[in-house]
Amino acid sequence: MAQHKVLADAFSLIGQPHHLSIHPGGIVISPGPMTDYVPVQLAPKGFLITQYDHRDVEKIGLPKIDLLGIRALTVLADTAEAIRTTLDPAFDLLNIPPDDEETAVHLQTGQTIGVFQCESSGARRTLRQLNAANLRDLAVANAFFKPGPATGGMAQAFVRRYRGEEQVAFLHPALEPILGSTQGVMLFQEQVLRVATEIAHLSWAEADHLRRGMSKFKADEMAAMRQRFVLGCQEKSDFSKEQATTLWDQVMPFAGYGFNQGHATAYADVSYRSAYLKAHYPAQFLCARLRDYGGFHHPAIYIAEAQRLGIGVRPPHVNFSGRKFTLTTGEPSPILWMGLGQVRDLRRSAVRAIVQAREERPFTNLHDLLSRVDLQKKEISHLIQCGGLDGLGESRAALLAEAADVARAGSAHQLGFDLGLKTKIEAESLAERLAWETAVLGWPVSASPVAVVQDQAADDVPLRYVPRLRNQKTTVAGVRLPGWTGGRGFYFGDGDSFEIVQLQKTAVAKSKIKAWLPARLTGYWREDAWGGGWFEAVDVAILL
Repeated sequence: MAQHKVLADAFSLIGQPHHLSIHPGGIVISPGPMTDYVPVQLAPKGFLITQYDHRDVEKIGLPKIDLLGIRALTVLADTAEAIRTTLDPAFDLLNIPPDDEETAVHLQTGQTIGVFQCESSGARRTLRQLNAANLRDLAVANAFFKPGPATGGMAQAFVRRYRGEEQVAFLHPALEPILGSTQGVMLFQEQVLRVATEIAHLSWAEADHLRRGMSKFKADEMAAMRQRFVLGCQEKSDFSKEQATTLWDQVMPFAGYGFNQGHATAYADVSYRSAYLKAHYPAQFLCARLRDYGGFHHPAIYIAEAQRLGIGVRPPHVNFSGRKFTLTTGEPSPILWMGLGQVRDLRRSAVRAIVQAREERPFTNLHDLLSRVDLQKKEISHLIQCGGLDGLGESRAALLAEAADVARAGSAHQLGFDLGLKTKIEAESLAERLAWETAVLGWPVSASPVAVVQDQAADDVPLRYVPRLRNQKTTVAGVRLPGWTGGRGFYFGDGDSFEIVQLQKTAVAKSKIKAWLPARLTGYWREDAWGGGWFEAVDVAILL
C-alpha cells in the first residue's frame, strides 16, 4: 500500500517543472519597479528574475531582449591588439575600408575558414554563388543561407538574378516595392511582415504570429491563416487565386527561419571585418581565433588552415608559449605556438610560474627550468613529451632520461655523478613523438602522421596540387581531421594543405577512416558550378 502511494505521488509530478530555467541573456524592461508589474524571485546566483516565462512577460506588455555575446568580437579585438603590437601601432579596427579588393577576392572564392558566419561548406558555397564582395553582399548571403529563403522555391532564380544572369520578375506588380531590393525574392523577416500586412492585409498581430513560424501553428490554425492570407491577397491586392496560393507557398517555409535585415547586416559587419583581417593579417587573425576557442571548426582545422597559408605551427614551448596560443613573428614566416594550457595535467599556477620566470631570461636546459620553477613529476614528463623543451636537450627521450636522473637525485640543485658510465640515449622515433603529443595535447602537432609512413606515400599527389587535376584519377595520402565541414564529407589533410573529401558508398563499405589515421585515397577532384571543389574518393587504403 505504501509503495502504491509513493508511485501515485510520483506520477503526480509528471509534467511539472523540475528546475528553474533561466535564459542566459534575457533582459526584461519595465517603466517602473519590476515588482509593480511581475512577480520576481532570486536566482541561485543571487540576481532577480521574473517568475513568468518569456511568453507571459510579453503578454503583459513588458519588452524582452536577448543580449548575447559573440566570441567573434573578442577575436577581432585580440587580432587588432596583436597587429598593433607586432606590425602597426596605429592600426584601428574601425578604419577598415569597405571596398577592399583583397578581402573581396577571399569572399568570392570562399577562403573564409575562421571568418564569422562564413565557415561551413554551405556558407562558403553561398559566398561563391553570390560572388560576395562587400558588406551588403554578406548581409544578403547571411539571410539567403537560412532555411527559409533557401527552400522557398526561388533559390536558384535568386542566385542567377543577383549575379545579373537573369532578369528580375515579380509574381505580381504589388510586390515590387517590397521585394525590389532583393531581386523579387523574400529574404528578410521585414519583407514577410510587409507582405502579410500590405498584400494579404492581415493584422500586425497575425503577421507577427506568421513571422514567428508556421511550426507553432496547429493544423486548424494553419488552415484558417492560409485562407485569410489567400483571400486577403485576392480581395485587397487583386491577386489571382493561383498567385495568392503561390505567394503563400513562398512565405510558408520562410516564416520562423529567416533573419531580420538589421540582424543580418550587423552580423555581416563582423563577418566583413573578420574577412579583412584574415586577408591582410592571417597569422594574427588565426592566432586570435585559436586563442579564443568557440569557432565553427575544431582547432585542428584552424591549424591546418595556418599551415596551408605557410604559417608555422609548433607545440607548446616553455620559452615561447603563454597559457593560450602565442604568435612570434620569426623568419621566414610567423610561428604559432600552442598554449601551455593545452598540456595535460599542467597546473595553471605552473604555467604562470613558467611565464614569470622566463621574463628574467629564457630557459637554457632542463636543469635551469627545474631550478627556477617548481614542477611536479607528471608535469615535467608531459612538457617534455609534447615538445615543451625541444631544443633544450639532444632529444625528448634524452630529456626524459635526464628528468629521471633529477628525480633520483631528489632535486635539480643536487649534483649527480655518472662516473663516465652514462650511455647515450637513443632519440625517440617520429611515431613515438606524435603518439606522445596526441596523448598530452589531444592531437599531433609537430608533424602530420603521414610523415611516419612517408615511404608508402612517396608517389601520391600532394593535396595542394590536387585541384589542378580535375576529373583525373588521383591518389592522395593524408589523415582525416576532426570536426564537421558543415555539409557532406570530412576534412582530409597532409600537413601542408587540406580539402573536403566525400566517400562513394563503395569506399565507405571498405573502410572507416578514423581521425589522425594515415590513409591513401583514390579518386577524382570534382568542382561545382561556382568554383567549389572536393575530392571524391572511390577507394580507401589505411597506411600502417
